[in-house]
Amino acid sequence: MRKFTLLALVLVLVTSCSSKESYSNSANPEESIALTKEVKGTNGALIPITSSNVIAAGYDAQNQIMKVQFMSGAIYEYYGVQIELWESFVNAQPNPWSAVGYPRLVGDGYPYKRIK
Repeated sequence: MRKFTLLALVLVLVTSCSSKESYSNSANPEESIALTKEVKGTNGALIPITSSNVIAAGYDAQNQIMKVQFMSGAIYEYYGVQIELWESFVNAQPNPWSAVGYPRLVGDGYPYKRIK
């Protein structure tokens, strides 16, 4: 399941990236994580997340906005989020919300808004 999620992450990033750089379509987890760092987020597009309570997340590096979609279907935007927090969140799968999201986004008081 993790390989599928990482492969889906790579495919979403490659298709949503407007960079002229070429990327590998590898299922290797280390390459997928490096790719996430290289493109600096998902340009705001939601990507699948392996978690018990989060189904998708996305990051807009230019505007520093992170989106999180929960199992309930609710989507929240968090503002002023640094790329390092996004990377920590993605790398914390399968427990990104309890390991990173709640303690850092909520605990540190990032401004947020429910958008759906």
